[in-house]
Amino acid sequence: MEIKLYLKRPEATTPTGIFARITYEHGRFKYYLPEKINPAYWNPKTHRTVKSKDFPEFSEFNDRLDNIEKIIKNTRRKFMNDNDNTPPSPPVFRDLLDTALGRKEIKKAETFFSYFEDFNNRSEKGERISPKTKRRTSPNTNKGYVTTLNHLKDFQATYKRKIDFDNIDVKFHSDYVSYLTSTVKLGINTIGDHIKRIITIMAEAKSRGIPVCNDFETDYFFKPQEETDSIYLNEQELKLIEQLDLSNDLKLDRTRDLFLIGCYTGLRYSDYSILSPEHIKGGYIEIRQTKTTGKVVIPVHPVIQGILNKYNEELPRVISNQKMNDYLKDIGKKVKELHVSITISYTKGGERKTETQPKFTLISTHTARRSFATNEYLAGTPVVTIMAITGHKTEKAFLRYIKLTPAEHAKLLKQHWETRQAEQNQLNKIKPGLELLKNLVISQ
Repeated sequence: MEIKLYLKRPEATTPTGIFARITYEHGRFKYYLPEKINPAYWNPKTHRTVKSKDFPEFSEFNDRLDNIEKIIKNTRRKFMNDNDNTPPSPPVFRDLLDTALGRKEIKKAETFFSYFEDFNNRSEKGERISPKTKRRTSPNTNKGYVTTLNHLKDFQATYKRKIDFDNIDVKFHSDYVSYLTSTVKLGINTIGDHIKRIITIMAEAKSRGIPVCNDFETDYFFKPQEETDSIYLNEQELKLIEQLDLSNDLKLDRTRDLFLIGCYTGLRYSDYSILSPEHIKGGYIEIRQTKTTGKVVIPVHPVIQGILNKYNEELPRVISNQKMNDYLKDIGKKVKELHVSITISYTKGGERKTETQPKFTLISTHTARRSFATNEYLAGTPVVTIMAITGHKTEKAFLRYIKLTPAEHAKLLKQHWETRQAEQNQLNKIKPGLELLKNLVISQ
């Protein structure tokens, strides 16, 4: 790099500005220094002031120019050290020099928590676009990030351990997962959600040029997860719920009808709870899903048509998710077949727990969607067709989502065998006739 100092107006009779002509890998640019001098005391050959009794501070002035030249060189060197030996572009170089020479206030370094707060503020204002969906993030998604930030602040306060971009490493991952497991006593999948959000924050910060620890990109900074024991209701169980006489309890009546809509559309609660007549056209339900923003088209099932008839082509009044979950258990309790015991296992607080409870106590709003997917799979509906409605991206994820017991898998296999045998028997019956027809054709 070459630095030469020149006067802005060499012919002036009053003090004029001094600029540095900086030549380096990216080309050449001018940078004006925070100094002025009368051209009478300037030597254009040495690019410094001359020794003169009329300018007694010449030595001190030259020292300042030497110091500025050192600052220019050091600024370039420091930037290259921090950026894989890549030199700064002229605009960046100029901006760095303004800061180094005190012309611009040094911007306070962004901390992990200040960035996280800004991330949440942008999300709340609808300014943050998800790189996955290319749309604004949903309020429910945003609430999850607020919870994650609060847990991180509690972790920092509890262990007096400063958290910032440079120390969110593999050791932090291990310690934080242990904290959420043992102290907060969260479930494995909930912990996984919090780790996933931290990875998102780190990735966005890195994309914006903020130096971060890259451990978040390694396999060791993983999202903990485990399979969940969730139930589904088979066709017979749904029929029993549909046949319940709930005319004496309108809140349970509405809950049952709304739940059945979910069971025969495969929609999430956030979608089937907002269905309106405008979404139903020519025997099909058309809606853009809240979570994925994807549009789905679903034929109106006879059960749903019956519900529409019941409400004069309207839909049941919406019930909050929490209340609906409570009411669904009251409804399930009325079906004796749903008193069968179900054993579930889960990890919480680092301990593997097993519980046995009546099936009706496990019914929730999400059971509707899982019941749809599982029942359609058992009925032989092509997986790709079911996935088009549920939104699963891979068959592997879909098969993990539906809940079939080993006995149900065996029954399904047996049905396939029986179907194939029936087809073979039918073929055997008509085979002699086909042979006869073939011989007649040949003889003619």
